[in-house]
Formats: sequence, structure tokens, C-alpha cells
Amino acid sequence: MTARSAEVFGGLVAPRVVPGGETSISDLFRFLRERVRDRYDDAVDVSTLFVPDAHGDYNAVIGMPHLSPADVPVGDVFVHVPSGVYAVFEPDGALQDPTEDVWAQVDEATANGELFRAYKEDIEVVTKSGRVELYISIVI
Repeated sequence: MTARSAEVFGGLVAPRVVPGGETSISDLFRFLRERVRDRYDDAVDVSTLFVPDAHGDYNAVIGMPHLSPADVPVGDVFVHVPSGVYAVFEPDGALQDPTEDVWAQVDEATANGELFRAYKEDIEVVTKSGRVELYISIVI
């Protein structure tokens, strides 16, 4: 469990998605992550925010944190994520794909009653080295 400070994320949108491993490793998400990386000379960590809407659907913003909305590139959307408490998942090697691995851990922990999700913004980070970290908003 970890606390995260409020952040502004900016990036490209994938509307009405279902958070999870299959979505995160889809061709669309790979394409959007590469478009974000193409904007910068150096490889960057790319975050995917799964943001719930008022109807219980999720939209994904694939991008990166910025200091303020003014720093978000023109044409991108931005989301202000309030500070919160998150369960942190990293691959444990149970599945070959690290993204599927972390989401499978979330599904198992939720099914076993070990994790009480807040169903707010969840943050998946794919680092420039390819490491995956998943922050799931929780109820404490």
C-alpha cells in the first residue's frame, strides 16, 4: 500500500474500455504508448489512467504526468488525479506477460477479499525499461 500525491496526467484517450490485462496489452494501447514515446527524444515512462465516468464505464488516458495543465501538449486531454491510497502490484512471474501478471494479481486479490477497490482512478505504469507497476485505488 502506498499514498500518492495529486497529479496531472495528459495524453491520448481510449474511450469506454474495461480495465485489465487484455485491454492493456491490446494493439490499440501499444500503439498509443508508442505515439506518446515518439514525442520525446528519450524513452519515457508511460502511464495509463483508467478513469471511471458517472455511468460506471472507464476511459483510459495514455500519457504521462505533467506539472500543470498548461504543460500538457495541445490536443491532448488531461486528468487531475487527487491524492489517494493505492495497492501496488508488480509482476511476480506467475504469467509470462508482466501486464497480464499484475492484473491477474488484482483479480485474485479482489476475488479473495484481500483487496477492497475504490473504483476510482487506477494507474498502470510501463517504465522505459519495460517494467510494469500497477496502482489500484483502494478503500481503507
